Amino acid sequence: MSDLVRDAKRRVGQAELYTTRHRHLDVRYADSRLAAVTADDLHSATLRVIDRGRLGAAFGVLPSDAGLVERARAAARLGDPAGFSFSKFRRFPAVHPFDPDTTKLETADLIHLCEKVKRRVAPALPDVALFVRASVAHDEIAVETSGGTIAGHESSSLALEMHAPIRGGGTAVGKGKSSVSPFDLPIDLVDEFIEWYRWTATASTPKTGRHPVLFAPEASLLYLLPLCAGLDGDAVAKGTSPLARRLGEAALSPLLTVIDDALATDRPQARAFDDEGVPCRRRALVRRGVVESYLLDLRSAAALERPPTGNGFKRRLFGSGPQIAPNPWPGLLRVQPGRTPWREILATIDDGLLVTGGLGFHSANYAQGQFSVQALGYHVRGGRVVGRLERTMIAGNIYEDLRQVAAVSSEEIEADDAYVPYVLVDSVQVAGN
Repeated sequence: MSDLVRDAKRRVGQAELYTTRHRHLDVRYADSRLAAVTADDLHSATLRVIDRGRLGAAFGVLPSDAGLVERARAAARLGDPAGFSFSKFRRFPAVHPFDPDTTKLETADLIHLCEKVKRRVAPALPDVALFVRASVAHDEIAVETSGGTIAGHESSSLALEMHAPIRGGGTAVGKGKSSVSPFDLPIDLVDEFIEWYRWTATASTPKTGRHPVLFAPEASLLYLLPLCAGLDGDAVAKGTSPLARRLGEAALSPLLTVIDDALATDRPQARAFDDEGVPCRRRALVRRGVVESYLLDLRSAAALERPPTGNGFKRRLFGSGPQIAPNPWPGLLRVQPGRTPWREILATIDDGLLVTGGLGFHSANYAQGQFSVQALGYHVRGGRVVGRLERTMIAGNIYEDLRQVAAVSSEEIEADDAYVPYVLVDSVQVAGN
């Protein structure tokens, strides 16, 4: 046990120390030219204590900060009742999302990767103001509690993304991928970027009404992240979630199986434990449309009188970071793919949309699943893209729409720390011409 945790235990009873180190190297190209190289080495320390039944927290850079204990103790005097105890787990699954070769990459390697993208794109789109970003991250996380938990995690990742503003004005079209090799350019990613950019040459606005919408993986998160909020143990305990008391019920389409797969050792986001030192595990949240389990951190598990599920993460729908209190959130969200490639699904759409994102989601009532956003993406007619969307809104309720899933693609694509296929919703309210 560290001196800090031992001292906190002696003075307040229960303590939890969460420390991180984040090393990040980033290379950015703007308008096809090298624009910036940045390197960070950031440390953080969060001490939570339970003193006389109340929860308090203090933040610092390093755990050697002598004032952490007293500041956390002072916060506890004004804190909420804890209602739970810190982790006492001592054994964790074995996951190793760390590649030492990735952490050895240097600026020259990332520049080389960006240059390869540039050389691939330039002949096809010579007049495009191309933006490329390559970055490598090396993360270390440790959790120690007065209950005996000592857990350590180390991971590495290499990310590549590219985007370009639409000619004549408008929102940029982009593509991103987190798991790439600096030596093997992801040709499919770059060529798809070229194809999708060419689709933006003309604008098109669908007629107002209900239309089939094929959600690209990035846009599928418009549905899946609010779904995670619906599976949030806090919302379930308070009875504010539309999925409260619906375990075992068919709430979504039978084509949907949603898995929390933090133990996926082949993914850089794999985790053996959550940010409270509770072991993670692989389990279905929704299986063939049936709600199977909720996301429980220590607090919500105590409120529901159930064991925690290893889902106490310092993340939430609109933010993440060491300063955020743990919330119920998936370790690694995955949607089970189907059997049909997305292009074949697209070919079945007579008049509809291929949506790649949405603007205005922050103002949606995501807790109840209601949304109304500006749709980003493309208009589809006769199974073909006819132009980028312009002056187009989509609106609905995720729980109603996700009962109308007509197809799930065979691809499983990385999008914002999740792995998601294309999802076709049979009928979505569209406001256009």
